[in-house]
Amino acid sequence: MRKVAATMLVSLAAVFGLAACSEGISAEDAYKVGCPAGDSAVGGGTLVNRATVAGLKQLSQSGVLDAEPQRWLEAAISLLESDDPSKVSTEVKQLIIKGCADNGYPLRNLK
Repeated sequence: MRKVAATMLVSLAAVFGLAACSEGISAEDAYKVGCPAGDSAVGGGTLVNRATVAGLKQLSQSGVLDAEPQRWLEAAISLLESDDPSKVSTEVKQLIIKGCADNGYPLRNLK
């Protein structure tokens, strides 16, 4: 768990840096941070969720993502902001699962 948290913090720091300048941001950055964070949230982890949501919201508002990654990002944010991730709609969960799998981040906890 500590290794996952450390990896997410490093990735999050990179996304914050990229989002600040809005150049070089890619959809991959959203998946790189959002997929492990979503999986962690569903698995019961909350260590970096607040910071992750803040970074993902900043990326979402940057205006540099295409429609599909933007839609995925909004779904990931809604999952992370949920008080009970198990109650997030099946449609949102499937969108997150597919987006993560398509980008090389298979999830273990979100089903």
